[in-house]
Amino acid sequence: MRTKQTSDPANYPVSLQEVKEFLKVDDTNSDAEILSLIGAATDHAEALCNRPFINREFQATFDSFPRCIELSQTPVQSVDLVEYVDTDGATQTLAATEYQVDLGNNFRKARIVEAYNKTYPSTRSEMNAVTVTFTAGYGADWNSVPDTIKTTIKYLVSHYFINRSADGKVPEMIEMLLAGEKVHAL
Repeated sequence: MRTKQTSDPANYPVSLQEVKEFLKVDDTNSDAEILSLIGAATDHAEALCNRPFINREFQATFDSFPRCIELSQTPVQSVDLVEYVDTDGATQTLAATEYQVDLGNNFRKARIVEAYNKTYPSTRSEMNAVTVTFTAGYGADWNSVPDTIKTTIKYLVSHYFINRSADGKVPEMIEMLLAGEKVHAL
């Protein structure tokens, strides 16, 4: 299985205004820099947690239909489309009535299996013959992101803002705050 992100999130887990209040910055002179730091802090925190915070689209590809399709990103909000290359080489959409979805939760992968008394169709013998398009993240905006994550991102932006010429080391506190949100390989 290979998974790639196919859309960017609509916004960040924290707003510019929230971070400016946290940093005690009143003017607009540093807005562009702070926004850039919010992006960097979000990327760093998502990498540490191994999960997206704000909804975005992903595609997972498989060489054929496995018995159970597990999606690598959590939390999954929806399975949007299941496509496959049939034995004639044409791309087909698998009807949602042909499979069941268990969206999992924040720490358990989403799964897709054949619906009761159904069988997956045959696919062409080629790489990436099956594509699952899905949406993963806590929600569409910062209101759905856990407070621990938002606070951690603000601390990380603060660290970047104050230590502009630092050696790139992130305080241990950041990893400790995010430890409860981290998805471990299963």
